[in-house]
Amino acid sequence: MALEVLRSIEAAEARAAEIVAAAQREARDILKATEEACAVNERNAALEHRALQQRILADARATANRSIAAAEAGEHAEREAVAAAARAKLDAAAKLIYERVVQDGHR
Repeated sequence: MALEVLRSIEAAEARAAEIVAAAQREARDILKATEEACAVNERNAALEHRALQQRILADARATANRSIAAAEAGEHAEREAVAAAARAKLDAAAKLIYERVVQDGHR
């Protein structure tokens, strides 16, 4: 009778050891799967972050290019206005210069 009790205790301990080993394997598998999922999520987040940075940079470049183009257009218009004003006064300036040169030449 004592031998049977001892054998049943040993069998129960063996089953308990198997259950513990199975639980440890399952815990390792869960941990490994979780770590892999985290790594995938980190890679995806990094890719999304990189894509967001690229979009932000592209938007900033486009905004800067539009500002530069607008400034260049404004400066071009201003230069054209100054050149047109100078062209309008060119004949009068040439006449004034000619008259002064001719007057100074008779002294």
